[in-house]
Amino acid sequence: MNFLLDENVPLSIKDVIRDLGFNVFTLHDFNMLGIQNGEVAKLALKEKAIIITLDSDFLQLNKSLQKKSRIIYIKIHPRDPKKIRELLHNSLKNYVSKLSAPCKLIISEDDITLDEIK
Repeated sequence: MNFLLDENVPLSIKDVIRDLGFNVFTLHDFNMLGIQNGEVAKLALKEKAIIITLDSDFLQLNKSLQKKSRIIYIKIHPRDPKKIRELLHNSLKNYVSKLSAPCKLIISEDDITLDEIK
């Protein structure tokens, strides 16, 4: 399974995902920093990757991209990298099997919501 980190996600998250045995890429790896959210979604689709972001705007992608995309939105304030790593590590172990179809996984300190897109 492949993951694509949005540029607002701390790079240390890469290690958590790799330690769980998954492939992970960043926009920097593709020399595509600063691109629009729709372009990030298109890149993720091309790479068959799940987007991991701290940007709630990804939950509002246009309908055609929403129907194809798999997005993990980490809803946390303040954006403490240590807490993000912990939340993501625990959530991926429990939800990775449900991320094969288009969906939005919203992770916060208090709750996890999985919205399947049909």
